[in-house]
Amino acid sequence: MGHPVLRLPDGRVRPIWRFLIAGALAFSCQMLVGLLLRPTDLTDTATVIAFSIVLAINVSLFVTMSVVLDHATHPFDYIGFSTAVPIARHIVVGFVFGALLVSLAVLLIALPGTATFAWRMSGAMLLAAATQLLLFAVAALHEEVVFRGYPFQRLTESIGTWPAVVVLSVLFGLPHLTNPNSTMFAAFNTAGIGALLAIAYLRTRSIWFVWGIHWGWNLVLAVGYGLIVSGFDTDGPVDGSVMGPVWLTGGAYGIEGGASGSAAIVVGLVLLRWAVRPAVVGASALPPSSFVIVSATPIAPAPEPSSPPSSAESSSRSSSSEP
Repeated sequence: MGHPVLRLPDGRVRPIWRFLIAGALAFSCQMLVGLLLRPTDLTDTATVIAFSIVLAINVSLFVTMSVVLDHATHPFDYIGFSTAVPIARHIVVGFVFGALLVSLAVLLIALPGTATFAWRMSGAMLLAAATQLLLFAVAALHEEVVFRGYPFQRLTESIGTWPAVVVLSVLFGLPHLTNPNSTMFAAFNTAGIGALLAIAYLRTRSIWFVWGIHWGWNLVLAVGYGLIVSGFDTDGPVDGSVMGPVWLTGGAYGIEGGASGSAAIVVGLVLLRWAVRPAVVGASALPPSSFVIVSATPIAPAPEPSSPPSSAESSSRSSSSEP
């Protein structure tokens, strides 16, 4: 039987160690690919390739861990890529959900008349939009696999649901402090978005749904409104600009660094309480525990060897056995 600090009674590695292993591997993978490809611009081809490679490697790592360490029968379903839900519906509803939230944030700035949008249709701008369509899809899926996939599920299993939501949301927000023009308010809002996405996952157990939300938010903000996304300004068919106090607009970081973004997050959290219904989203996925084949029954200790019977016991047994 394994050491109780390292292993569960059923022989599997404890979830906290699986979480730490998954986190270390994901971080190492991202750092290595970044050093090899050295992407310099958000819409650069090297950036799309880098995100695609990291995504493929991380999914492969988490699937392998699910089989080897978790003993999962259906590893893709186990890490959130459920095949038993209406996949297209989850993605589309999630995308619309994210697009509506970011539109609300923009509306809060535009109502006083401090936002302008201009068309600049050209081949170059359409190509930029197509690149962003792919980039934001891959980047959002990569972040959901890392922050709402296997590592989040193992941390939930280890320390509980709400502590895991808080920890992973903070870890989701902190890296954004390195983004251009970032602030503590921006990191706080980003952590809030992380919490919203974590709760969306818990409501559906579906990476498809939270991927749709994340993708819809970023793509509509960048391409639909032509505004800054998390400190990154990109080209596209719409040239948008907002004016007003930094506390409201987020300034050079974008709406995710201002109160307009905070309001959208709060509305999103409220909507998740009643809008995520089977009639709207479709069926939810089964919890990860449904795909684990090992028994949770503790392993019984080996019986201790019995001492030899005393002479009195031997005599009694002998007499009782005589006819």
